Amino acid sequence: MSIILPKTFEDRNSKRPECKGKPKLSYSQYTSYKDPEYQNQYYIQYFSGIELPSGEFAAFGSACGNFIEDTANGVTPVVDLLSGDDIKTLLELDYPENCVYEDEIIVDLGEFCLEGYTDRTWYKENNEVEIRDYKTLNLDKKKDFYASDDYGQTALYSHQKEKEGYIVTKSEVCGLGRKGSSLSGTGNFKMRLSGQVEIIPTPYTKERGDKIVEDITKVVNQISDEYKIFLKYFKNN
Repeated sequence: MSIILPKTFEDRNSKRPECKGKPKLSYSQYTSYKDPEYQNQYYIQYFSGIELPSGEFAAFGSACGNFIEDTANGVTPVVDLLSGDDIKTLLELDYPENCVYEDEIIVDLGEFCLEGYTDRTWYKENNEVEIRDYKTLNLDKKKDFYASDDYGQTALYSHQKEKEGYIVTKSEVCGLGRKGSSLSGTGNFKMRLSGQVEIIPTPYTKERGDKIVEDITKVVNQISDEYKIFLKYFKNN
């Protein structure tokens, strides 16, 4: 029986017309479904179609990511959630030429496709590229996860770039140290960047690429089976 997912690929950028209309999973959906803490939210948002607000950590991470993208593209960034020290830290990052921020990645996996965006793809000479993912995080607690094989986002995007004929010379996470626990907090509770920035290598290998594709395919089949049950018993009630 064919794959059925809550979302289909729309090809809004006219980049992959051959995938238009295929069942689609985003990388963020994949990680939400796999995480026991967020799986229920996945069902609510994608099966039931109820929009849920982003959490404070996600909102702060998005604010930092948008600032990086706007700064690189010469656009005046929105700084509502950022302090002066946050802005100083982000401005001190490297902004090389020939980079594409929020570079769309479409992985065609036959019956379905996966849609994602690299935070930064640096296109260099001789078809070489460097893939970077920015993360706001507690470096003491999360650095080891992003350095491990359990983290697959850069491997997946590198895998697709290799399929497109590029040579991936570097794959990494740029960890932006974060402290505090609330956007509305004060003192030590106020969420902000710590000023610590650390590059976490995530070297790409074909084995890492194959592993993440295999796991995504497994998850997609699980979601599809559950979504078919949902449609049968709940969608038309």
